Amino acid sequence: MEEEILHLYQEPAIGASYTNTYGEENIRNLLDKYRSLDNEGMQQMMKMVVNFSQSTDLATSFVSVGVLHALGQNEGVAEAYCWANKQEDAERIVSHFEIGKSVADYFS
Repeated sequence: MEEEILHLYQEPAIGASYTNTYGEENIRNLLDKYRSLDNEGMQQMMKMVVNFSQSTDLATSFVSVGVLHALGQNEGVAEAYCWANKQEDAERIVSHFEIGKSVADYFS
């Protein structure tokens, strides 16, 4: 399952097309995957998404925050913001988190 979830973060490439300018398809595909899992799978995937929300890879972290936001995982979102605010480029990371949340609100 881990490889499949990682693939959903990478394909389609963010910004590679008009329909995935801000990771819209990645967020939607990850939400669809989550909703298709049994309870155990959901828990496993949630752990991955929470971990990825604190990734130094900006695309991975903001897509993760979008997924967490769409699923109402406020604690995971708060943890990601706490992590981001401790980073050297906190302002840039937080602004991308806001994009991820907006995309999740609009496309999920």
